[in-house]
Amino acid sequence: MKKILIASSLVLATSAFAASNIPLEQQISSFTVEEVTPFSISSLESRLSNRKTDDTGGSEGGQDQTPPATEPQKPSFEQKVETSGKVIQLARDMVALGEAIYELVKKGRPTNITEYAPISVVPRDPISKEYAEPFELEGFSMPVERNFVAKVKNGMGKEVVNFSYKVMYSYGGSFNGSGKYLTNVIIVPGEVRTTFGWDFNATMKLSGIMNHGTKAEPVAGIMVTMKYQMNSWSTAFERNDTIHITGAGEVKNHSM
Repeated sequence: MKKILIASSLVLATSAFAASNIPLEQQISSFTVEEVTPFSISSLESRLSNRKTDDTGGSEGGQDQTPPATEPQKPSFEQKVETSGKVIQLARDMVALGEAIYELVKKGRPTNITEYAPISVVPRDPISKEYAEPFELEGFSMPVERNFVAKVKNGMGKEVVNFSYKVMYSYGGSFNGSGKYLTNVIIVPGEVRTTFGWDFNATMKLSGIMNHGTKAEPVAGIMVTMKYQMNSWSTAFERNDTIHITGAGEVKNHSM
């Protein structure tokens, strides 16, 4: 009986050692990035509020109770510099402002990204080489939010990494009545779930800017790259996905 137990222990130990030496590339069976639409309590409340307004025929007494609009206070020079960020990429007619690269997830935990300036793509004067501040543009859309989730499965089909994040941006801003530009482009990490033995990291960086329109009517485009790093005790694995956003509000995720 003791010989059988010893033999069984040797078989299990050999199998565990062999599994630990399998390259991480072979341990991964699939990597997917998909867009999701999370349930929002605020959106439901907004729908119910709109329905109630429609049923009652507007506000009480038929009078407009909307407070008068106030003139927005212009930001100071110091506020412009602080919120616009630094120049991170130049093109002939455009310039990208913000932070070139920042961490989203470090060792399986979302990082605090509040110290990083979001990315903006603004017009640039081809003669003077000066660029407009985002505050000088007008007509930007309300912030848009798109939700994605990245999933990693091992060779047995079991999910070992689940990382959710938000892509946020405002689009359509014009300068002197022309163009469609971008501002406040940022990726916000959400929940990260990993199984034991996996070390997951993620970063975002600016890959490029472009003009999808004409010289007279520019349409800014931006490409940001999500870099995923998955480490085990034996090896490391990296993957890059590119998110493309345009000044017309279009978003496309290119999984590589």
